[in-house]
Amino acid sequence: IKLRGHNIFWGGPKVVPWWQRHMNGSQIRPLLPKHAQDMTSTFKGSFQHWDVENENLHLHFYEEKLHDPDITEWMFREVKKLDSVTKLYLNDYGIVANKISTAAYRGQAEYLLSKGIPVEGMGIQSHLHGNLDLNLIKARLDEVAKVGLPIWITELDIDEADEQKKAQKYEDVMRLYFSHPAVHGIMLWGYWDGRHWNPRAAICNGDSVKPNAAGRKVVELLKKTWRTNESHDIKHGGVVNIRAFKGSYKLLVHHNNHMIHAENFEVGAHGNNLKINLSGTGKWR
Repeated sequence: IKLRGHNIFWGGPKVVPWWQRHMNGSQIRPLLPKHAQDMTSTFKGSFQHWDVENENLHLHFYEEKLHDPDITEWMFREVKKLDSVTKLYLNDYGIVANKISTAAYRGQAEYLLSKGIPVEGMGIQSHLHGNLDLNLIKARLDEVAKVGLPIWITELDIDEADEQKKAQKYEDVMRLYFSHPAVHGIMLWGYWDGRHWNPRAAICNGDSVKPNAAGRKVVELLKKTWRTNESHDIKHGGVVNIRAFKGSYKLLVHHNNHMIHAENFEVGAHGNNLKINLSGTGKWR
């Protein structure tokens, strides 16, 4: 299972460790390198991405306490120094739908990149509610994509009491995100109403964790609509061309009702040219 690290720093006055809230800057600053070291050493090699400083477009606890407007730059550089492999992401809210931070988010990323800060991706949280204007969401997504970095939808949920409307909204938004060339992945911010920060957004309900209409729609998209499963009869020297969704695949070759070859492969943005060489008598013993 591929994992994202969320997060190393989070500069909200209500979410920083309680014992930091009443410290002054000179007390807090020495704690930051140790925390970065602890987090990266503990989880090194476990994550595809790190959200380095969560929601720092909106929250400025460390900037204000340290009187250092460039502390985010230090955080990215420090984490990259400690873990050169894991991709480092910005992650913020109010970017594509219910607020108007789109231009600010793009500007923040471009500013950091202009200073050589190792920002390697942009997380768009997507806590959605109310009527969803898909054209507006796409336009704002296009604006963020102009930065040129991979985009991940990192915290998708949709606040909607009507289960059928919620299912339709999940389908509409997920199809939009899935179809956008700059979006490299989608994560849901919870599933079950028993352990969800916003139970009305859950896609599974009750003690049995049963998918509701939205949950069934999400499963349909992930397990059926966006999967490629094909079978072909191939003769000696035969060639098969298929159009497949990007992702991880397993090729199985059967002969006389027996599997004689299995191979894992990836289909990326540029496809894949897979060549299989098999030899044998054609008889099964």
